[in-house]
Amino acid sequence: MRWHTPLLAVSAVALVAACAPAGASQVTASSPQRSLILNAFGDAAGTYGESQPFLDALKDKADRTSESAFCQAVVEGTLSGQPVTVAVTGTGGGNSGPCTQEMLSWYPSALKEVIWSGIGGATPAVGGMYDKAGRVLGNPEVMIGDVCVGTLSWSWDLHFSNVNDWAARRTPPSNIYAPSGGWWEMVDSQGKQVAPGFDNVRQFVVADPALADEVLAASKDVVLPKRPASVTAKIARFHKDPKSWRAPTFYSYKDCGGEVSGDNFWHGATEDMLSREYMSALMRSAKVNPRASADNIVAFSAMEAVPWMSAVERWTAKNGPTLPMVVVRAASNYDQIPLRRNGQPILNSRGKPMTAMQDILEGFDDTSSAYAASTAAAPVLRMFALRGQAS
Repeated sequence: MRWHTPLLAVSAVALVAACAPAGASQVTASSPQRSLILNAFGDAAGTYGESQPFLDALKDKADRTSESAFCQAVVEGTLSGQPVTVAVTGTGGGNSGPCTQEMLSWYPSALKEVIWSGIGGATPAVGGMYDKAGRVLGNPEVMIGDVCVGTLSWSWDLHFSNVNDWAARRTPPSNIYAPSGGWWEMVDSQGKQVAPGFDNVRQFVVADPALADEVLAASKDVVLPKRPASVTAKIARFHKDPKSWRAPTFYSYKDCGGEVSGDNFWHGATEDMLSREYMSALMRSAKVNPRASADNIVAFSAMEAVPWMSAVERWTAKNGPTLPMVVVRAASNYDQIPLRRNGQPILNSRGKPMTAMQDILEGFDDTSSAYAASTAAAPVLRMFALRGQAS
């Protein structure tokens, strides 16, 4: 399922103030349910970053950043009359996990959902752009600004490390991608010894699709900003035919799964292929899309999903009820170096082969990141508007 768009109740309990954690909101039985929107970067003033579209739209703002020990910005307010907290976690899993944990403690019984809206890298084409020999394939293109509305998160770092141990085992496990195997088992190459203390390290998280479905439904009639010429130029590095430079697409979790998350910021055609293999296997085993394969999905890369989703999952497993979650990611750059049709790297301005870091810096700039942040936020903001109209 793929959406195309033109350019353009839980009862809250009274908390005893003396027992409340520092910075926690005083939740009462009459406290309304609150949505938590997470972003990786931005400021409380809403001058830049993934949080900017939400803080621009937020009404009745209250800046509580100074009360937070783990988040870079925390602003309460309303979207279309509904209570919302926008929290900027900071980039990377080392920031997204602690900030999310803190927000859960601030609103221990008043949260209704957790929404991540941000940007990341994406495979340049559905099913990948290059074959194993590096030759360009004729697959459908992926545009900068395309959005994945996902329900899954996969830890690139953990799986890429552990796959070597699996390969060395005499009898590799048959359910390595199954949701029941999501708690990463740190073992030796023979599978005999479990390292103590790693039983809570999450390899992947699977969320219920209901919230993602609501975001996707809202995406059908959003109005997106005009694509800047500099962003089109980045698309043209991979896709030469102007006829292919279409409007952004909102990919369902059946087409993209979610986020292949890793703090090593993986980048390259080989890594892209592996990420599609990992995510499609998870999509099949989690029954998100039984026909998913590396040849028919889009991979989105970022750094934060596994830690924050794991924090929500573990919190609700202990305290209940299960909080709906969704990962909304827009492509701000491509996850590999552009190649010539013969598989050789395109040369940079000095006549040298382009490095991964040069490609990241050229693809990820203020223009493309701001544009992608706005396309990611658009369906979420529309969802709140539709909820407001219905209430």
